[in-house]
Amino acid sequence: MEGTDLTAEWIVGLIDMQSFYASVEVATRAEYLRRRFLEADDSDPALAVTGDPKRRSGIILAATPAAKACGVSTAMRLGEALHACPSLVYVPPRMQLYIDTSVRIHETVRQTFPKYEPFSVDECFFAFPSPSDLFPDPVQAAADLRTRIWNQFRIRSRVGLAPNKWAAKMANKAAKKVSGGVLWWRSQENVLDAIHPLPVTDMWGLKRRAATLQAELGCSTIGDVARLPLGRLRARFGVWGEVIHRWANGLDYSELNTDTMSLPHQGYSHRTTLPRDYTRRDEVTVVILELLDEVCTRARQAQQKGRRIGLGLTYASLTGGFYKAKTLPFASNHSEALYSTLLELLDRHWDLSGVRAVSVSLDQLGFEDGVQLNLLEDILRRQALWATVDEVRRNYGETSLMRLSSLLPAGQLRERAHKIGGHTA
Repeated sequence: MEGTDLTAEWIVGLIDMQSFYASVEVATRAEYLRRRFLEADDSDPALAVTGDPKRRSGIILAATPAAKACGVSTAMRLGEALHACPSLVYVPPRMQLYIDTSVRIHETVRQTFPKYEPFSVDECFFAFPSPSDLFPDPVQAAADLRTRIWNQFRIRSRVGLAPNKWAAKMANKAAKKVSGGVLWWRSQENVLDAIHPLPVTDMWGLKRRAATLQAELGCSTIGDVARLPLGRLRARFGVWGEVIHRWANGLDYSELNTDTMSLPHQGYSHRTTLPRDYTRRDEVTVVILELLDEVCTRARQAQQKGRRIGLGLTYASLTGGFYKAKTLPFASNHSEALYSTLLELLDRHWDLSGVRAVSVSLDQLGFEDGVQLNLLEDILRRQALWATVDEVRRNYGETSLMRLSSLLPAGQLRERAHKIGGHTA
């Protein structure tokens, strides 16, 4: 790059949009525009985006800092939120608006820095060389990006800068408490000084493994994890032990993948939250088949098929449940070949508790580079059938061809067809 020292090191940044769905809602409502300021969270109204505002049992999807200050939190039921904050403004989600805004913000970041990688709808990585004539002051470069996003979209953000992606994610979390919303951990030593005193539960990416590190290995802080012998971590976590060891020592060798949007999928999944607790097997199986059809449709569109099929159930009150998967001796993207395995997982692991959410996944993917023939089934005819179904649905909508089971009271396909990500478009 012209104007860049060839000996320069790359600084990695992660930018995260604050309370994204709620921020978009506030930013697009004229009654709030004049009173809002970039560095004043409390200039926003107490507003929440909720899954079903018509029902007090709707779940809070996002809330502004002002709402959170009143005790409102994500995943709280709307009735609870109104009890905590009677003046709460609550609105239904507009998922297409959020997606469109996300695409524009991501494009802004991509145009600003030489390297960019999307991470989620409201987060992305970027990187730039330092020292560099284009970016002489890394903190100012990040601050300028925050200001640009605020000026264009009226959405607040925070930025973490560090030597690698994992450390940038951790710096981003810490930036929440920093005036100006930008935090730069300049060196490996800075990273270790910042993360080692933190509780092990603050270590991003561990999920349930943090509890194991606490209970079984006696680690209270990330520094405790860093001091564990690598062999002990490997013995307990396998390959993950190596990753945990690196992270605890502030290391991450993964590169920014600027082509991530064009890479083949590693897996497909769909999840839906049910309008009530399903307690009968025949109700749950209707939803499982609908989700499996959606997963297989996406796989066929990408000309991929998978060998491992997974089923997840979340129980009443959205607590408890299971996720189990099984690897098959063949790969498929046809529902009839995979459905029986999901039923097997259901019967083996479901304890008959009321089911409030269902998920289906397909991974261990490969490309459709051949056809495994079967003497007992006309595989080519089956492929032609699904190709026709896919084409009809692509031209006339997902509900133009449905299974009869989707017309039963338990069916969710017709409701889901009008939503994005399970929420109102």
